Formats: sequence, structure tokens, C-alpha cells
Amino acid sequence: MRVAWFGHAAGRRADGLSSYSRQIVQCLLQRGVEVAFFSHAIDGTVTPSPWSLQLRAWRFKTVTIPLPRTRARILRALRQFQPDVMHLSVSFSLLDPWLVRDARRIGVPVVLSVHLPYAPLRTFRGRILLALYRFHRYALRAADRCLALSDDQRDLLISVGCDARRIQVFANGVDTDVFAPGPSQQRSRLGASFVVAYVGRLDPEKRVAALVRAFVRQRWPDDHVLIIAGSGSQERRIRCLATRHRNVRLLGAVHDQTMCVDILRAADVFVLPSTAEGLSLSLLEAMAAGCAVIATDAAESGIALGDAGIRLPLRPLAPALSGALRRLHDDAELRDVLGRRARARVTRLYSLRTRADDLLQIYRDLCDGVAQVA
Repeated sequence: MRVAWFGHAAGRRADGLSSYSRQIVQCLLQRGVEVAFFSHAIDGTVTPSPWSLQLRAWRFKTVTIPLPRTRARILRALRQFQPDVMHLSVSFSLLDPWLVRDARRIGVPVVLSVHLPYAPLRTFRGRILLALYRFHRYALRAADRCLALSDDQRDLLISVGCDARRIQVFANGVDTDVFAPGPSQQRSRLGASFVVAYVGRLDPEKRVAALVRAFVRQRWPDDHVLIIAGSGSQERRIRCLATRHRNVRLLGAVHDQTMCVDILRAADVFVLPSTAEGLSLSLLEAMAAGCAVIATDAAESGIALGDAGIRLPLRPLAPALSGALRRLHDDAELRDVLGRRARARVTRLYSLRTRADDLLQIYRDLCDGVAQVA
């Protein structure tokens, strides 16, 4: 089988989208699938497949704007590669709807993974994100199969006109062999007795500045450390906050998977204080690494965490987050119980191996013309 995968390279980008592309494509290659990997050079040069095409583009905040003639270049590559299936991670670029149209024109079925964040529609953030879904509605409606992260996201896709028969709930997965408890060089270097970690983008909806303030408010000694791995639009602001506190360490974007695993193994507590998510891969990775987790009930995060961590309401964040940090700091036994429970839950429900096998079956069904799922 041949799959044209439109995803996200690493090297300058270090987030869930690049991790998703890397992990799934590697699993497909291990299963004998030929993968042509299409990505943008502005994200980096680290691609998970030997057959790759890097595209030039501009980026304005989170919008990727392709250079002229990019579409023609992609179409030539598709005709050369002759894929059985095209898999596109939304949003790839402003070309998304045209790529779906071109694939269907040459007879290639299209699978879309919908990684757009979402939030309750009663909130201002939720209404803004609904407009984002409406913007992408042509591509979403035209795909042969849309992979939603949850039932809530499935309902959102239906609300913008997607055919329910073409939508399949398909949660993210994590490699629980790679992301597993173990010794940490990072922890040894820190010389810390207690470590809180955040891994992910430093953008407004992640509320990392609020995490820094909640950590500092505890007035813990210097051997209690908050480590933040990531980059984004608020990096400068968070760096300014961190410079006033010796026990807040910013590591920048972490592109190396081994280092990411090492950071999570170093953590006693992992915190995800977002207002909007899809299904955070960093959350699943922290759970797999055996961290005690604090996360907000944003999108699928609370459901994924279940009873294996401390779930916070979206608002107000400050008192709940401060209280959860104190509680886990003061109760090592609770941290141990939640860490073991989190790993067991993610191993049972979010195994990458199972996800890759399920995805390969979706490809086969589309190639064989199997009826759409209900």
C-alpha cells in the first residue's frame, strides 16, 4: 500500500502535530506501507519517511500560506507516487480544500485527521474555534473519512455540515514502550527534590504563564523546580517571568524524542492548564511516563485523564491549580498511585500500536470500497 501523508516535519517545530506525524508514519513504515511525506520547510527538515517532499510557505501565526505553484508541484508528485490513499492532517495549509479536490479528481480516497482544537460552544473561545471549523468545512465535507478525536468533536463536525457516516472517532495514541517510567539524566542534572513539568506550545490558550505564577506562589525552596519545554508566541513573556525565579527553567523547543522522554521521567507532576485542546499528545505521553497529572477539562483532556489524575475546571484556574500543586507536593503516596493509574489507563486505551493497526484497516476499507461507518 502507498500513502501520501500531508503532515508536519520537526527540527524547528516541536509540538503534538509533528509528534503525531512522526509516530504514525514510523508505525506505517514498520508495517510495510510506502509513505510519501509532504511537509513545509518552515517546520524543519526532520521527516519520518525517506520519500519526502518539502514545500515552501509563509506562516502568519498559526496559518500556513503556500507559495505560488505549490499546488501544481504537489499534484505532479502525487501522480508520480501514485498513492492508494491520501492522509491529510488538518490544518496543513490554506491549500487543504484544493488538495482534497485534486486527490478525488485523480481517484485517490482522502482521510483527514482533524487536529483543530475545540472548546465548549457556550464559551467565547468555543465560538471563535467554531469559526475555524467553518473555515475548513469544504475539506471536511469532501473527505472520504474524517477522524475526530472524540464524540464532542464529531458533533462539532456534523454541525458544520459533515456527513455523520464519513466521521470516525479516532483518538490519538502514544508509544508506551518509548514513553515509560525510568531514570532521568535531566533530574540528576537539576539536583531537584521535586519537579513540575510542562511540555507543549507556549501560546495563550495553554496558560503557561498562569502555571508559572501558581508555582511561584507556593514559595517552595530552590530545589523545587518547574521545567518548561516548548516555544510559541508567549515565549518571551514567559521567559521574562522565569528570569525572576531561579527554580523556573525554560528549555526551549525540544525536538529530540529521547530528551522529551527524559524530561517527563524527571517530573513528579505534569501540568496541562489549557483552555482549548483536541487530545493533547503531551498529556498522553506524560501519563505513559508515569507522571502524576494535573489537567483542565479542556476538550478530550479530562476524559482521557479520567480518574488517573487531578482534573481542574477551565475557570477559575488560579485557586484550583495552586491547590492541586500543594496537594500533590504534600502527598508522595498519592503521586505514586496516580502515576501508576495514569500509565495503566493510557496503555489500555491509547496504545499507538493499536491506533496504527486501526488506521491501516481504514485505508484498506477505503481502497476496497467498504461502506462508510455510521
